[in-house]
Amino acid sequence: MKNLIKILLFCFIPLATASNNLIYITQSGTGLTLSVDQIGNSNQFGSNQTRVTLGGTSMVGDWDFTGNSNTIAASILQGNSTSWTYNVTGDSNAGTFAVGATGDVANTDFDYAATGDSNILTFTQGAAATATAGNQDFAITGSSNDIDTTQTGNADHSITATITGSTNNIDVDQTSTGGSTSDVLVITSTTSNGTIDIDQCASGC
Repeated sequence: MKNLIKILLFCFIPLATASNNLIYITQSGTGLTLSVDQIGNSNQFGSNQTRVTLGGTSMVGDWDFTGNSNTIAASILQGNSTSWTYNVTGDSNAGTFAVGATGDVANTDFDYAATGDSNILTFTQGAAATATAGNQDFAITGSSNDIDTTQTGNADHSITATITGSTNNIDVDQTSTGGSTSDVLVITSTTSNGTIDIDQCASGC
């Protein structure tokens, strides 16, 4: 499967300087390393109708997008000890991630960095009851950016966010249904006219 993914990416890379490129991947297995660079406008790495779907342990993802109006939609079904990085430079880009839909995502690390305006991140963790733990780091520089994060499952969720700019909107819901470690949220914000909404609950945020 790794070889197939390398072939698919090789086929798309020569088109990376153009716009409207499309990449769709479905993969399962251990130890995947997946690097994607898309440069230009209106590129897609998965869609809400046909998501990039990944499942396995010890995966590494490095996904970089430069341009405007690019989108990524990915489902990480299960992925213990997995790390992935999503970097965006440009305006009006959108990323949607559903993590832990069918299993545990313990010891995962997700880093998101956005430089630009009107970028959107929707991050949901914990559809499966065992989708415990996970660390997220967000660094946003720009204005009118929107982050919506929902973490459910057992326990031990952590988010660290640094936000610089104006009129940014941050929504965080953390729900722990058990476990010995509380949810953690650290936000450093240098902003004007921003909106930050935080809910931490034992159930039903």
